[in-house]
Amino acid sequence: MRKATLGLAVLTLLAGCGQNNPAEEKAEAAHDVAMVERLNKATFQPIIPVPITAQDIASYGLDKPGCSFRKTGQADPLFIAGKDEGFLRVEGELKRYAAKSQSAGLPGGARTTYVGLAGWIDLVRQPDAGTGADDMRWPARIILHDAQERVAFMSDGEMTCHT
Repeated sequence: MRKATLGLAVLTLLAGCGQNNPAEEKAEAAHDVAMVERLNKATFQPIIPVPITAQDIASYGLDKPGCSFRKTGQADPLFIAGKDEGFLRVEGELKRYAAKSQSAGLPGGARTTYVGLAGWIDLVRQPDAGTGADDMRWPARIILHDAQERVAFMSDGEMTCHT
């Protein structure tokens, strides 16, 4: 009898070892998901745009109606925003972004958001603080986001639009 009771006690303990309570299982699953997300997250790489030159504008036909973002004090634009697409030069390569049709409109048919293969660009109007900005020229900020929704570049400057 004693051996049978001892055997039943051992079997009961072993049977309980394989079962977790639901709270523990949920915590373990959340931990596993967080670990996979951390491992899949790419290393942050800042995006450093280079001004688009007058030669680029002429060569690629970028002088269409739309808007251009320039950093304060720069003659050449960092970003050219058109009706259907926008352009940004990074590491010597002219990158193309598609206009997000649901974003706010700007003069010349340009938009405030452009989406690319590895991120997107937001153009934000800043308060003009008495600079005399009008409907075709105003203080602005450009924000470049990477594919993981991190801000990879941000700069203040001026938007100039033409129709």
